[in-house]
Amino acid sequence: MPYQSLLPIFVFFFIGIALRLAGVAGREQAAFLFRIVLNVTLPALVFTAVAEAELTRTTLLLPASGFTVDGICTLAAVLCARLAGLGHRQAGALVLGAGITNMLFSFPFVLAGLGRAALAEAILYDVGNAVFFATAAYSLALRYGHAEGAKVAATLLKTLRAPIFLAIAAGVVVNALGLSVPHVVTQVLAPLGACTTPLVLMAVGIFFSVAGLFGLLPAVTLLLRMPLGFAAGLVVAWLLGLHGLTAAVVAVAGAAPIGFNSVTLVSMADLDTEQAASALSLSIAVGMVSTTVLLMVATTWLGLGQSSI
Repeated sequence: MPYQSLLPIFVFFFIGIALRLAGVAGREQAAFLFRIVLNVTLPALVFTAVAEAELTRTTLLLPASGFTVDGICTLAAVLCARLAGLGHRQAGALVLGAGITNMLFSFPFVLAGLGRAALAEAILYDVGNAVFFATAAYSLALRYGHAEGAKVAATLLKTLRAPIFLAIAAGVVVNALGLSVPHVVTQVLAPLGACTTPLVLMAVGIFFSVAGLFGLLPAVTLLLRMPLGFAAGLVVAWLLGLHGLTAAVVAVAGAAPIGFNSVTLVSMADLDTEQAASALSLSIAVGMVSTTVLLMVATTWLGLGQSSI
């Protein structure tokens, strides 16, 4: 992997930090960028990546991998919270932080380091994360806090009707039927999808806070999400018989930082929002380094894909 391929990722991240320090953008603007990504640019990237990918029976195991890894991290966090005797606000923030994965952060790294085929697999892995978020994580938020009790089935249905999942479904259909995407469609979707990486990383930089890098519980949350997630990814890949690029994607995805949605759920459930935001910032800081290292290991030691940008 040409290491220069990851340089734009760090540049975009530090541009976001610079925008926040200059007072040009804050968390409200970062949230707006995330909405643009989730509803416009990422669906465009997802559709083309999945439509052009080589889908096999093995890759169809990826959503189950994502769900399982999240479940392992969550169960470990529940046990840790009980052993530590944490109050419900701290325990809820710990469990939700450990169980919700930030694949939006990981997509640009996977695309730059492993290529479009790996990105398609990471997207399918994220389907399991989304189902976990809309079912188990949402239920835990209700249990630990005071969130409004909407039915889990309705929440799951709403999640799966989001643009990104409609794009996944459309891409799978096109791929399965062996159809080719019209050139005029590609001309529109390609530049939209290309905007995903800079927008995501600038939004992450804007959201990042140095003040959130300290504290015992945020550090524990990070350990339960990232190192444990990496180990769980390796175990799940081994149990499912995944190899090569697919196994590398599961391992890298398992080690992804804490999801932005964890702060949303923690806030909604009236749990410890400061703890959740601190854990998120800490995981982003660590993830910038750890994800890069994992990609270098995957490409150098295992001889996997080349950069696509």
